[in-house]
Parts: sequence; structure tokens; C-alpha cells
Amino acid sequence: MNFGEILSKIESKMVSAYVNGTMKEDTLNFKKIVLENKAISSLTHLYTELDKNQGLDKETAELYISESIRQIEKLLPNLNVSDVSKWIKDVVCENKYKNIDNLIYTSPTTILESVQSRKSLVSTLIQKTQVKESINLPIETIFKIAGKQLENYIESLDESTKNDLGKVLMTEDSDLEVEYKELKEKTISSLKLIESDDDVTKNKLQETISQITKEEYNKINYVRLFSLYNNIQ
Repeated sequence: MNFGEILSKIESKMVSAYVNGTMKEDTLNFKKIVLENKAISSLTHLYTELDKNQGLDKETAELYISESIRQIEKLLPNLNVSDVSKWIKDVVCENKYKNIDNLIYTSPTTILESVQSRKSLVSTLIQKTQVKESINLPIETIFKIAGKQLENYIESLDESTKNDLGKVLMTEDSDLEVEYKELKEKTISSLKLIESDDDVTKNKLQETISQITKEEYNKINYVRLFSLYNNIQ
């Protein structure tokens, strides 16, 4: 299994843990199997850095890719994935890091594919980092922060909504994004139809509409909006 596939499954495993009630166990496994394994943690850092917007110029992006590949290839001979493979063996997901894998695990028959992947990585690296992404936290910190927030949020849900969240997490983003836009429009329209003589209620409705308007798509926001829409029907 290529490392991009492994990393994609690790990330999917950690997200699913919040819904499946295995967060404590999987966080311990993540720390032991990923963070405390020098080769895996280093490869995780290299892969995730290659897969994000950094605002580099094209020449620097090309050099960055070449040096990253060199570092990755140095680490691969010392890579032992037996433990992590057992941990993620039941995870089924797409390879988010396919473009990187195409450069690392290339062959004479996949040269064109590798070229296309390199161009795609260059395109990603030269894009400017958005303000909301300007603080680059290490992956373990992200999991801790996200874990606490999601844990608190999920614990507040009823069983029906928890089941909805589980289904959403297993659905492709491309499908949900379209539904989210439609759901946002329907929810805002429904909120605008609510009449009240109470100023506090009016202000709350306006704040809610404003918040929904500003929110961008992610799976957690989708479930929250889905729940709100059903509650006001």
C-alpha cells in the first residue's frame, strides 16, 4: 500500500472515531502508531505540506516538490507499516494524496500520469494561503483541537442526528456541497417566514440568518444545518 493511501485511511479513521465512539482508543493508537513512529510522522508532515496552498512562486514550488520527494524517498526504506496497516485495515476511502504517490511510486508506464500530478501539485503550492488557514498547526494539534470540539458537539446530539452525521461522514464532499447550497437557501427562506413581535426573537432570527449566510460548507455544518431546517418545518 502506498503511503498516500495509508495517510488517507489514517485521517478517515480519526474522523470516523468521533461518530463510532472509539475516539479515546483511536487517539491512543494514533499517538503510538503515528506520532511516535519517526518515519511515519515525518512522512505525514512531508505529504501534508505538499498538499496545501503555500503561495510559492512556480520555480520555488518545483524545487520544493523535488526536495520533498528526495526526503520522502530517504524515509521509505526505513518504513514499517505493519502496525498501522492492522489499525486501518477496515477503512475504505479515496486516496487524497494520489498526486504525491504518483511521483513517489512512478514507473516507465506511468510517466504521463506523474507529469500531470506534478503540475497539479505545483498549482496547489503556488496558490496563496487563505487567511483562515494562515496558522499552520502540526497534525497532532489539529486532531486534539478538532477532537475536543467534535466530541462536545456530538455529545449534544440526539441519536437520530448522530446517525445522520455518521452517514454524512461517509458521503463524498462533491455530492454534499451541492445539497448544502440548496439546504442553506431553503433554511434561510424558512427563517425569513417566521413572524414574531418579540424584539429578542427577531434579533436572534436575524443573527441566525447572518451566521448561516457566512458559513462555508463542511460536513459538521451540513449536519447542523440539516437538523435546524428539519426543526423549523
